[in-house]
Amino acid sequence: MKYYGITDKGSKRANNQDSYVIATNMSGEVFAIVCDGIGGAKGGDTASGIASTELSVAFSRTLMFTEYRNMKAWINHRITEVNQKIKQLGQENEELTGMGTTLTGVLITHAGCFVINIGDSRTYAYTYDGHLRQLTRDHTLVNDMLLHGEITASQAENSANRNVLSNALGVWNTVRCDIELHTEPIDGFLVCTDGLHGYVDHETMERIVTDDANEPSLRTRRLLQEALAAGGYDNITIVIVDLERGKDE
Repeated sequence: MKYYGITDKGSKRANNQDSYVIATNMSGEVFAIVCDGIGGAKGGDTASGIASTELSVAFSRTLMFTEYRNMKAWINHRITEVNQKIKQLGQENEELTGMGTTLTGVLITHAGCFVINIGDSRTYAYTYDGHLRQLTRDHTLVNDMLLHGEITASQAENSANRNVLSNALGVWNTVRCDIELHTEPIDGFLVCTDGLHGYVDHETMERIVTDDANEPSLRTRRLLQEALAAGGYDNITIVIVDLERGKDE
């Protein structure tokens, strides 16, 4: 297995509210996390940092996950803890009021590969035959309306509210975390904030990520270059986890 991550504040933002971490535990299992903070410069940075740090530290102290139910219970417990910590800190500090963060990532364990998601950052699966598929569902007001048939795809794409989150970590008393086990044969995962997927078209992302002639580090940097070339209007964070399927690890 190979993995690589990168984050950049982009060309227009004064600071970077994104964060990411790639953690391993005592048996070599991997947890790749990407967060996009919300709630002002200081608040967004604080919230995303708490989420990525707390979850990665907790994961690094685990031994091994061999059962689906244990993995799911661990995720839900830790997400609840982090949600409460961020919300409480925001209530206790006026300058942090309203802060929160998206969170998405993949856990590669002996119990399988788990994708988790809160918000509108995304996790994709790719295969080297040229396919990139979004695994997560965006937790946005517009996407929720689209799924319920209240608006059309065209209306959703052109809506001024398409970036309004309907679910985020640390904003409400409870948080919904999507957890899915993925067993299909794939070659790896792309995890990113909307600084990438919001500005670089799917075909370009697919072409770069599925180019197995290049190492994950080069593919990640090429994606960053594309996001910057598209204007770099937002913070950009990208993680690639290459499973090296069929290869000796």
